[in-house]
Amino acid sequence: MLQHLRDNSRGVISFILIGFLVIIFALTGVEALFNWDTSANQAAKVNGEQITEMDVARAVSMQKQQMLNLYGDQIPAQFLSDEYLRKPALDNLIQRLILSQAAKDVGMAIDENYLAEQITTTPQFKNESGVFDNSAYQRLLRNMGYTHSSYTKILSDELIINQLQAGVAQSSFSTNVQLEDAIALSFQSRDIQYVILPSAKARDSIQLQDSDIQTYYDANQGMFVSEEQVAVDYINLSVQDLMKNVSVSDSQIREQYEQNLSSFVAAPERQAAHILIENNDADKVKIISEKLASGSEFADLAKEYSDDLGSKDQGGDLGFSSGDAFPKEFETALSSLKVGEVSAPVKTDAGTHFIKLLAEKNTTPPSFEEQKVEIEEQIKRAEAELLFVAQLEKLRDLSYNAESLSDVAKELNLTAVNSGLFEKSKGQGVMANPKVVDAAFSDEVLRDGNASDVIEIDSSNVLVLKMTEHKPSKTKSLSEVKQQIEDTLKDQKARAVLTEQSQKFIADIKAGSSLADLSSAANLEIKEFKEATRNSAGVDTDVLRYAFSMPKPSANQPAVGNVITSAGDMAIVVLSAVSSGVGNKVAEEQRSAISSQLASLYGRNDFSGFQKFLKDSADIEQK
Repeated sequence: MLQHLRDNSRGVISFILIGFLVIIFALTGVEALFNWDTSANQAAKVNGEQITEMDVARAVSMQKQQMLNLYGDQIPAQFLSDEYLRKPALDNLIQRLILSQAAKDVGMAIDENYLAEQITTTPQFKNESGVFDNSAYQRLLRNMGYTHSSYTKILSDELIINQLQAGVAQSSFSTNVQLEDAIALSFQSRDIQYVILPSAKARDSIQLQDSDIQTYYDANQGMFVSEEQVAVDYINLSVQDLMKNVSVSDSQIREQYEQNLSSFVAAPERQAAHILIENNDADKVKIISEKLASGSEFADLAKEYSDDLGSKDQGGDLGFSSGDAFPKEFETALSSLKVGEVSAPVKTDAGTHFIKLLAEKNTTPPSFEEQKVEIEEQIKRAEAELLFVAQLEKLRDLSYNAESLSDVAKELNLTAVNSGLFEKSKGQGVMANPKVVDAAFSDEVLRDGNASDVIEIDSSNVLVLKMTEHKPSKTKSLSEVKQQIEDTLKDQKARAVLTEQSQKFIADIKAGSSLADLSSAANLEIKEFKEATRNSAGVDTDVLRYAFSMPKPSANQPAVGNVITSAGDMAIVVLSAVSSGVGNKVAEEQRSAISSQLASLYGRNDFSGFQKFLKDSADIEQK
């Protein structure tokens, strides 16, 4: 069939057919010939607008990277799986699309100049001098799987969503009544008294019988099961470690440098600055031409006249281009300039440009001194990688039926290290790596006593391990946990004693006794605070928090209650009066701040409700 097509590919019809296929390839890829179902790549559809599987994959990838940046290797592997991250990533994409659609429906939009300004002022896209670097921009986009077009769309959507959120949230406000209520509550004060019944004294009074400990042990043996433990010998083979033992002579470095010189191909990158005149305004073009001819500074003219908002404040600096960052006419003019020269006016679809070549790089090979360290590192790595491959095969063969990894390590001039006993969830260092943990606790290693298969930590770092000691999970003996049980029982009994004592105090106070008389009789210190606020110093924090949760006392009867403090003591708290905050006693700055906080809170709540309404109203299809 292919031969037949070739034999007949010179006719007009064949040219039309081939042209049709080329267009399909260019627009949709080869898959378009075999998959005409446009929903095949659809992860969801929101009000008729599609979210693709590629969108979801990109969102998952970015979520993984964010989690790795936050938690590093400490994060469990299952939290980084596509299955775990897919749903929240898709939910977020759906919510963003709903908000973006809502914003566009009410006529919100982002100006292209503002969008360009946001890109050029992003720190990640700037060079060491703080100037926008187009090469860095394009490289970072490629690393994230974006094109300029797809990235600007996402950025535009992000900005328009922020605009929508600000529009809804900032429309909220607080009324005077709400403000006064907030002040009355926030600046409320309370008159409190309290005494502390110490837990230590109660614990000292408790006598435990051996039968008490035995009974608790028998009833709660599930609490005293030790986790399975294993100790392993392991050999770690890595390119990085092998590089430390590779020596490189100056003659090797020189030879490699000369080889690099012979194959050096100039790949010039040019740093451009421009002055853009939109709509090819002839008057402005003439003014700038005259000023340049009279010796005016290019950067000053760019700041004054350029219509490119993203670069004008940097003197028109656009960063480096390897020949493909700017329109063809722009690149042609740039390549004809010498450093410091300015071109004649150049027209492109964007307007008229005056172009200045600021700098060039990669036009001449680097010197030996500039390359020496890098070449030495490259040679070491190359030799270490060859050694790594050879050692890896030996490690695999020698460890397969090895009685001891120490012998294998000696054979390979490596070191066998013992991990010491560790539990499955509490390994340290390399023993915390999920792959290593799975191997160490596998049946092959634990039950069969074999060395593990080679475990790939990464592409240049592997490990083999073999068990040296194993402690199965078991119920700890009574002698091992006796002290733990004693502490638990004493705490429980002390709590019961304190509760009983505090209830007696509370009953006596409700019957008419004063806390002062009761504390004096019990030889306890009473503490009293008039007009205590939520932030009063000197008051036990647990007591203060509890006091502000108590109900308001009646005219002739204080409120009384008890609370366990973080130290384990029991506090008996008496609340005798509650005073509301008064607005005219609050400084105007504070009133203004509270009003703003209330408006912000109401705004967040309003936007949250608005989001829910939009989602409930949306037509959402998910796979």
